[in-house]
Amino acid sequence: MSRTICTIFFLSTFYNCFSQFEKDNFYSGKAITLRTNPFSFLQRDAGIMIGVNYRWHQRWSATLDPKFIFYAVQSPMNSTGPRKPLGVRVKTDIRYHIQNVFIAPELVFGYTRTKSTAEFGVNCIGGNCDYYTLQEYTEIKKEAGGAIKFGFTGPIRKNNENWRLELYTGIGVSFFDFKEKGIPPGGSFMRPPTHENGLGTMDEDEPNITIPFGLIITYRIK
Repeated sequence: MSRTICTIFFLSTFYNCFSQFEKDNFYSGKAITLRTNPFSFLQRDAGIMIGVNYRWHQRWSATLDPKFIFYAVQSPMNSTGPRKPLGVRVKTDIRYHIQNVFIAPELVFGYTRTKSTAEFGVNCIGGNCDYYTLQEYTEIKKEAGGAIKFGFTGPIRKNNENWRLELYTGIGVSFFDFKEKGIPPGGSFMRPPTHENGLGTMDEDEPNITIPFGLIITYRIK
C-alpha cells in the first residue's frame, strides 16, 4: 500500500520537480541534508524515519537513515490483538552521483521487539492439550542485509533548492532471525506465527530477496 501511494505521489510531482532541474547546477559544494520518508507510518512495522546525508564531493555522498519503530499497521494471522512493536531499522549507503542520478550499495540492520497476544495449548500430545490459554508473548526480530539501489533527485521548487525530492529502488538480500519469549511453560502455538513482507514469507536464517523502494523529502541545512 505504501509503495503504491509513494509511486502515485511521485508521478504527480515528477514533471514539476525535474522540469526545473538545471544540469549545470546539480552540485553546489559540500552539503548536509536532513531526510524523511513521509510514508514510513504506513509500513508494516511503522514509525518515523529521520536521516542525514553528507555530500563531500561532486560524485560522492553518504547517507544514514534510522527508522524508529513504535506501532504496527496490522496484526499477524495468529494474533488475537494489536501488535506492539518497538525497535529500530537502520539503512546506510555510499552514493555515486551522475548529475541528478545516483547508484549506491546499501547495508540494512534491524532489531524489533513486538508484543502480541496468541492462543496457546499447554501440554499437548497428539493434538490433545490439557488446556488452552490466551497469553501475551514477545517476538524478537533481527535483520541484516544489503542491496544495490539507484535513484533520482530534483528540486521541489525552482526558487528554493534547499527542498528536494528523491525516489529510489533496487534489489537486495536480507537474513532474518526470529525468537519468541514469554510462552507459557509447556505451551505451543495453536496457530504458529508466520512472517511476511511485500514479497511473501520471510524464511529464517536463509537469504530473502528484498526490493528497497522509497520516496524521500530532503532539506539542506548546510
